[in-house]
Amino acid sequence: MRTLGVSFGYHDATAALVAGDRLWMASEERYSRLKHDPNLPRRSIAACLGAAGMTAGELDAVVYYEEPHAKFARVLVSTLAAFPWSAGRFAKSARDWVGERLWSVEQLAIALDLPASRVQTAAHHQSHAAQAFLGSPFSEAAILTLDAVGEWTCTSIARGHADGRVEVLASWDYPHSLGLFYAAFTGFLGFRPNDGECSTMALARFGQPTRADDVRRVLQVSPAGDYALADGFLDLTAETVPYTRRFLDLFGEPRDPRRPLPFDALGDETAPPDARRWADLAASVQLVLEEAVLALARRAKRETGLDRLCLAGGVALNCVANARLCREGPFTEIYIPPDPGDGGAAFGAAMTGHKSRVAYTPFCGPTVDTGPALDLLPHLDVHEWTGGTRGDEVRLHVERPAHPETLVARVVERLGQGEVVGWFQGGMESGPRALGQRSILFDPRRVDLARRVSTEVKARAPFRPYALSVAEDDAAELLEGASPLRGWMQVAAPVRDPARVRAGVHIDGTTRPQVCRRDENPLYHDLLRAWVAESGAPALLNTSMNGRGHPIVDGPFEALAFFARSRLDCLVLGDTILHKTPPTGAPHG
Repeated sequence: MRTLGVSFGYHDATAALVAGDRLWMASEERYSRLKHDPNLPRRSIAACLGAAGMTAGELDAVVYYEEPHAKFARVLVSTLAAFPWSAGRFAKSARDWVGERLWSVEQLAIALDLPASRVQTAAHHQSHAAQAFLGSPFSEAAILTLDAVGEWTCTSIARGHADGRVEVLASWDYPHSLGLFYAAFTGFLGFRPNDGECSTMALARFGQPTRADDVRRVLQVSPAGDYALADGFLDLTAETVPYTRRFLDLFGEPRDPRRPLPFDALGDETAPPDARRWADLAASVQLVLEEAVLALARRAKRETGLDRLCLAGGVALNCVANARLCREGPFTEIYIPPDPGDGGAAFGAAMTGHKSRVAYTPFCGPTVDTGPALDLLPHLDVHEWTGGTRGDEVRLHVERPAHPETLVARVVERLGQGEVVGWFQGGMESGPRALGQRSILFDPRRVDLARRVSTEVKARAPFRPYALSVAEDDAAELLEGASPLRGWMQVAAPVRDPARVRAGVHIDGTTRPQVCRRDENPLYHDLLRAWVAESGAPALLNTSMNGRGHPIVDGPFEALAFFARSRLDCLVLGDTILHKTPPTGAPHG
């Protein structure tokens, strides 16, 4: 069975191709360089088909990740509910939908040169449930999907059966959405909804939940496992800001995003009172979200009686809520797919048209050839490149070690000298996190390097923390306690001795670890182990290879361009090491 799943139209357009027991997956933003690209993922589809050696005509099924007509009905009904004040919004929504969004199936058929009858649809939360359960290692599990909104459903509890069937047991419909609740406060705090939720989560660690009772007036959570958005606080059909006068009377005016927040993940917690109010509000919103997630998880446990949980939907990207679910929730094992949001729902859509289970790990991107980018090097004027640590005139040293062990040893040596290293290997990771394929690496003991990367490489807000990669063999030395969750940077975990790896630890002593297994990523695992043996530090700091507002790099040309314009000292491109301004006496390329 060869099935193509596709998500597009809103954000994070993605293609996922399942053929037999193989999976190839690619996000359109990596090719278009438009972050959260919503457009039909033509290049991603082509990349997946090319990696599988297939043409579109050989596909047995194509599945779109939601039902456009049902979603259109929800948009019209919810907008009409405020008529006549919503007349302008109704006209705009109708125009947008009739003009393009309603015809997603037809757009796919035309792009693939297939009859429309060959393209199917799956309900949005059906796709999320499939991505969580059918890609998991569990034969049976409770399934919890926590999202913004699909057609009507925003949250669902289901049971995954041994035959692959997903049985929905309870659901919560629009406007009662945990995702929209968190997105609304993300916008109020001065961040961009559907992108800046990670900033809300990071900011929360600097505050105290002093406004939790006020936030609970907006999102009402029952200990029995129910929740609802209260009437009158948010207008989710609004074209711009969703805050009503009642909301503003309670919380004041939104934060001006042009005013930077004076918090530092690498410093201390002190900040002026007028800034702490934003951190306190973020902490309150985070707390109330966690309460809702825990209540829903306990209800899922009661309704299924199972010990394993599969979690998906955009809310499942909240690693702090996930950590609390691991600590206090009723499940002994939890699986969260590498991309639990709408991008990963392309895999779920593919699985609804597939007949057997397929393992879903982050390492399913189409592989790329680094040769053409390396062949370009002699033709580039490296004197125009951005310098390394010392800011000297750039010269370029190119080294191709004969063996992987030598490559690893050379890179460990450079890391030990305080260099910032770009690490590019194989295909792109699935999801929003770099896990040793498109990473920037450096010594986690060096806070000065973290500050330099934030200002000179990534243009990163100082209140946002970095994360650590640790080999599975060394995880017990780095992290406190055991987690029932796989280590793909999906859960915030306490660090045993934060001072040893301070650059990769948040203000509360936690990190969002990647626990790397050798069978998943052998070369990266070997690098991590070699680094521990040489340095004595139990982990490497790992952040994604991209600048602020840009997607993670896809191919070697993008990696080379990023190396040229940023203050990376070194780029490992496959089996080749490129180094700016080498030591005196070293050969130059």
